[in-house]
Amino acid sequence: MNPTKVIFGPGRLAELPKVLDQVAGGQSRVFLVTGQSHLRRSGILHQVLEGIGSSRITLFDRVAPFPGPQLVAEAVDACRQSSPQVVVAIGGGSVIDVGKLVGVLAAHEGPPENYLAGERTIIHGGLPFIAVPTTSGSSSEVTSGAAVWDWEARRSINFIHTKLFPDVAIVDPDLAMTMPKELAAITGIDAFTSAFESYWSKESEPVSDALDLQVIRWFGSYLESSCNNADLDSRSWCSLAATMSGVAYSNSHPNVCHAIGSPLTLFWKVDHGQAVGVTLATMLRWTAPAIANKLSALWEALGVTDLEEATRRIVEIMKNCGLKTNLSDLGVTTDSLDTLVEHTRWDRVAALPTPLGHDDLMRLLRGLM
Repeated sequence: MNPTKVIFGPGRLAELPKVLDQVAGGQSRVFLVTGQSHLRRSGILHQVLEGIGSSRITLFDRVAPFPGPQLVAEAVDACRQSSPQVVVAIGGGSVIDVGKLVGVLAAHEGPPENYLAGERTIIHGGLPFIAVPTTSGSSSEVTSGAAVWDWEARRSINFIHTKLFPDVAIVDPDLAMTMPKELAAITGIDAFTSAFESYWSKESEPVSDALDLQVIRWFGSYLESSCNNADLDSRSWCSLAATMSGVAYSNSHPNVCHAIGSPLTLFWKVDHGQAVGVTLATMLRWTAPAIANKLSALWEALGVTDLEEATRRIVEIMKNCGLKTNLSDLGVTTDSLDTLVEHTRWDRVAALPTPLGHDDLMRLLRGLM
């Protein structure tokens, strides 16, 4: 179901040099993808450069949240010029997504934009790729997708290919300790929401269900503490839950909450996790009747007894983490709901066990104002 080898635990980043030797050979040249400043400020970049040896590394440290096609093309070009033997990405979901695309597209001919536009197709694997997340929620370290944001065209590209699975993911909860509360909240609610979507999806299977329930149990128990106390124990459980969420939804994909979240980001600049999480309680209420035989296990995982208590608990978790729970607080007006519904990713809505039409969605979203 998932080909990525996962190395998990506090302090495991120290094993990166050994992992590099295993996947690419001793003294291999490394193309390192990071964000613009966080890794340097936290001291993690220095630790990595010292551990690997700066002479082996070409650093691409220009990834910002919601990377566009042009940034991907620049990163691919820089990688091709440096002729590395392995790509490493250390950062949040955007950094890892860019690293995935670099590893594969650098090994293919032609402009990266042609592949993102669907004009050319990936025909073989790329460079070995190692993902090291510093957040707990994108789950990109164990998935085959990469999100690219075309702001001029107001569209998101959810690029999916089996060759994008990382070879190795090093999930070190010590790195998650560097997250501020707001980042812990928006990344955590992303993975929490994904687990619900995966669980109620028409694609769901017993293996993904088992993983999703554990993810929901852990985030339900530890996300508030991770945000408000930032202790290693809660951050560790959330790190593990986020990675497990990605393994689950590699098999049973996120759907309606992410479908609505995409235009919330593109048109209202709402952070991704906040954008997908705001509709979670509402969509659980919509889908619950169609998965009646699975609800008792879901209530047990969330620590509730029925649907009303479940939706209240979801809203409570979000509020306790400082997240918004209605659309008006995100800048959406009643007059602009047409835009939100029009640009919802309806291809992803199709995975719902209960059909959802335009009028249904408009009514549900009005209830969230």
